Amino acid sequence: MTSFLVKVNSGLLATEKVSIGVILGVMALLLTLGVAFRYILGAPFVWSESVSKLLIVWLTFVGTSVAFAEKQHITVDSVVAAMPRSIRSVVHTLMLVLSIVILGAMAFLGYEYCQTVASSTSPILGISLAWFAYAMPIFFVFSVFHLMVNAVVECSFNAFETDMENV
Repeated sequence: MTSFLVKVNSGLLATEKVSIGVILGVMALLLTLGVAFRYILGAPFVWSESVSKLLIVWLTFVGTSVAFAEKQHITVDSVVAAMPRSIRSVVHTLMLVLSIVILGAMAFLGYEYCQTVASSTSPILGISLAWFAYAMPIFFVFSVFHLMVNAVVECSFNAFETDMENV
């Protein structure tokens, strides 16, 4: 079971990283073409700003999920570092549980938000505004998955990066 979770987690993480690269590449291309068409050809892309907004929203939430998978979210751990080792593990477990609860709640609220804006469309792109919001519930669920896999596989409940040795 653990090897299956590791494979799924690794595959999901690899897909997320490729998605980040693709999104950044498309944004760079869009910016370059937008400047060229506006200032060289005199025919600006009217839709480029809307697409850029869509991509930056997706980039933010994909990046959040990747950071949870790789324990790259920073913490100020000076208080925890001053605690006895036995209490640190309890605090780390509580932080993990609290993170999962908050991410789960945000995924649920993000899904509800998608439902409320699904009938509204972007005036420029002509697509549902839910496409801007779908990133939130999807990648919060992925973040929860990454946190849970890290906890199960590593038997460590430290969900965030840390400077402490041998935590």
